[in-house]
Amino acid sequence: MGTGVQRLEDGLPGQLGRLLVEGGATVGSVAWRAVGRNGATAAAVLDEFAPAAVAAHFDLAVVMVGWNDVLRLRAGGEFARALGGLLDRLHRSSPDARLVVVAPPEFGRFAALPNPLRWALGRHAQGLTRRTERVAAAHSAVVAPGFDGRSVASDRFHPDAAGYRALAEGIVGVLA
Repeated sequence: MGTGVQRLEDGLPGQLGRLLVEGGATVGSVAWRAVGRNGATAAAVLDEFAPAAVAAHFDLAVVMVGWNDVLRLRAGGEFARALGGLLDRLHRSSPDARLVVVAPPEFGRFAALPNPLRWALGRHAQGLTRRTERVAAAHSAVVAPGFDGRSVASDRFHPDAAGYRALAEGIVGVLA
């Protein structure tokens, strides 16, 4: 949730926290916790990190999976089952919390990816995004736009601070 930036505050959790406070969505400060690891698929997040994600009550959960499912060409059904399982666990833990799922990245727009790889990953990402929308709707979650690949870090792949800011703005937009 911070690959591509030097400080976690410039990653998605810090950017989103600032926007929630600035926009008046919360009074005072925002406490956040990021759980996960680089390279994790939705199934790995469910298996390895769901217990940590639900260890304390929360008012908002943002689920950002799909990058690695696309890159590893995971089947849509497998991805949907893992995402649904994760949303189930989150909902059972904090039934009144709002759930947001960030759509998989728009790999078809990533300039750093050569064609036909860009095209193929873009098509797979679109399919997983459709699955994301269906699973989210079935779990009373909303879907925020995925990373568009425009504002990237020096690796030309992960978001930079402005890219994470755009992701955070997309999340705040669907919460409004």
